[in-house]
Amino acid sequence: MTRTILVTGFEPFGGETVNASWEAAQQLEGWRHGGYAAATRLLPCAYDASVKALIRAIETLRPEALLMTGQSARRGLVTVERFAHNLDNAAAPDNDGDLRRELRISRAAPEWLEATTRVRRIAGAVKEAGIPARMSLNAGGFVCNHLYFGALQYLRDKKSPIPAVFLHLPATPEQKPPGASGKRLTAAKAAEALKAAAAAMIDQSKSTEAG
Repeated sequence: MTRTILVTGFEPFGGETVNASWEAAQQLEGWRHGGYAAATRLLPCAYDASVKALIRAIETLRPEALLMTGQSARRGLVTVERFAHNLDNAAAPDNDGDLRRELRISRAAPEWLEATTRVRRIAGAVKEAGIPARMSLNAGGFVCNHLYFGALQYLRDKKSPIPAVFLHLPATPEQKPPGASGKRLTAAKAAEALKAAAAAMIDQSKSTEAG
């Protein structure tokens, strides 16, 4: 029986016409590895709506692994986020016009939640695929971090054992976001990075099951 790994990306924001995360993530639709098949979903770039859409996808697809992606134009390499922080804090509003500064996400949750898979191993797998990558301890204060925290909190509350992690991708060469790093990643290369990350997650999960 084929298992599902859910891969998500975001819609464009900040006046742009594309988002690097979705340009890459959508290329994984139907990709297969180790008895898993990828299903991809586009999420709104809005705090509350993104979490609601993700939870709907989880409850519909019942995935056994979750790989979330977002765009970080200021970073010139793939970053694998170890933590989601319990704080919304951004200088710009989301796509619903919601501006959040120093706002705790959940009063019932701790200051941070940690990825439920081996972050260093995933970063290493991406680097082995020839794509610059590193572990990150700061997922930011915008919708990416909010989604990540919401996902980990939901999985924790449901006592779900599935591996889940968030990857930030650089902007594509075609994009022109303000303050962007000069180092870019094509959508094709970013998709390769996601496949390497997904394969590492799946292999880790299968290794754990094997004892």
